[in-house]
Amino acid sequence: MPFMHNIPFFSIMLPILCGIICLSVGSAAARRMALAVFAAECALSAALLVYVTGTQESFTYMMGHFPAPFGNEMRAGALEALMALAFSAVMLLSAIGGLEDLRSDIDAKKHNFFYLMTCFQLAAMLAIVYSNDLFTAYVFIEIITLSACSIIVIKEGGKPLIAAMSYLIMSLIGSALLLLSIALLYTLTGQLLMPDLNAGIQGLMQTGDYFVPLFVLMGLMIVGLGIKCAMFPFHSWLPNAHAHATTAASSILSGLIVKCYLLLLVKIFMRVFSLDVITQLRAGFVLIAFGTLGLIIGSVIAVRQRDVKQMLSYSTVAQVGYICIAIGLGNKAGLTAACFHIIVHAAAKSMLFTSAGGLARASGHKKDFISLVGAARRDPASGAAFICGALSMIGIPLFSGFISKLYTSTSSFGTPFEGTVMLALVVISTVLNTMYYAPVVVCILAKRPGGGNSVSEKTTINKKTAAYTISIFAFIAINLTLGVFSQPVFKIIDLGISVFG
Repeated sequence: MPFMHNIPFFSIMLPILCGIICLSVGSAAARRMALAVFAAECALSAALLVYVTGTQESFTYMMGHFPAPFGNEMRAGALEALMALAFSAVMLLSAIGGLEDLRSDIDAKKHNFFYLMTCFQLAAMLAIVYSNDLFTAYVFIEIITLSACSIIVIKEGGKPLIAAMSYLIMSLIGSALLLLSIALLYTLTGQLLMPDLNAGIQGLMQTGDYFVPLFVLMGLMIVGLGIKCAMFPFHSWLPNAHAHATTAASSILSGLIVKCYLLLLVKIFMRVFSLDVITQLRAGFVLIAFGTLGLIIGSVIAVRQRDVKQMLSYSTVAQVGYICIAIGLGNKAGLTAACFHIIVHAAAKSMLFTSAGGLARASGHKKDFISLVGAARRDPASGAAFICGALSMIGIPLFSGFISKLYTSTSSFGTPFEGTVMLALVVISTVLNTMYYAPVVVCILAKRPGGGNSVSEKTTINKKTAAYTISIFAFIAINLTLGVFSQPVFKIIDLGISVFG
């Protein structure tokens, strides 16, 4: 077996071991270890991506070399390697960009615990990316849930505690529905590995047996994962959870955790049910209906917000709707567009939350629009990053969001939503995005009445570290690269999708 086939195993175990060690060292050592592991994950994922794009094939890896059901099986191809690289890079930059707020928001004694939870989150996300076993994916979903609640509640105050409890309650409901659907699926097929599940479902569909149970469990899966990823109308937990967490946690939760569940939904659609079965079960129509409502209503609520982090949180609800629409199209082009938008939104939304943290620090740690007036003048790097992210989410040409919307529109060709329906959704999305991002951009660029900056604000800016600046400009570079050089990324996704099923 080639050594490269071991990378998925090392990618999962390395952050788990690092997280455990973080509890027994000083906070500074824990920070350095966690960041080093995140960087190592980027290197491992990049090496695996080069390998699988070179071979143009996927491979499976049995944990401990024991076949199922005694061992867990992982699968890696171009899509998995690309997603692992994207998740690892965003995790690294989010952690670096949130260091300053971490020091002010969280007691120093709790820093080790924060890095433990973020290491576990990355390990769990990569396990979901690589897992070829549906129940194993569920187990790591629960690890993500507990660690996500932990990094919310670790911030001092009553609001983070309430937000974490709301997150936990809703996540447990989603977990129960997802587990019930997996149990029903196992009852019908006797399998948990994704390829074996697919074979069993194909046999049931050919005979016409158990169509109603399959329809029901597919609905349970969509609702269960819909709660997890804040798909409308199951989004009520998200705004407060993301808005009241510390900057690094907000970036990770919105940029990565939500996208991980959407990627699992793509895997379930393709590898467990197949697109033909999804079409017969009408699952795509359900996703498109929920996605359309989320895109419109999430954006309308975002327009009404006057707190920048609350606005970004509701924007995530709208973008989740956009990804659900692409998945619901039920064709290869739609899934390719969905995967690209997952990467785009992970990079852009994490950059927006990170830069919003910088703008808030430049405004006396206040997040309302009035306090943010002139913030981009006080912190040009954060202002540039926020504007870049806003232009991307609006869909301005040359930015990654424009390419994502364009490709989603073209992927609707040959579907019932071809033409005016999808074009109308893109136009509505662009107008609404402009309505809630433009006022913030105007605020941060405007001059403060009376002119000048307060001494406290200047002091805050002087404390900005080089690490934060590096993360901000790395975020900007990634987002511009995805917009200008999108074709190589699409080719990798196409290759991954072609060997994914």
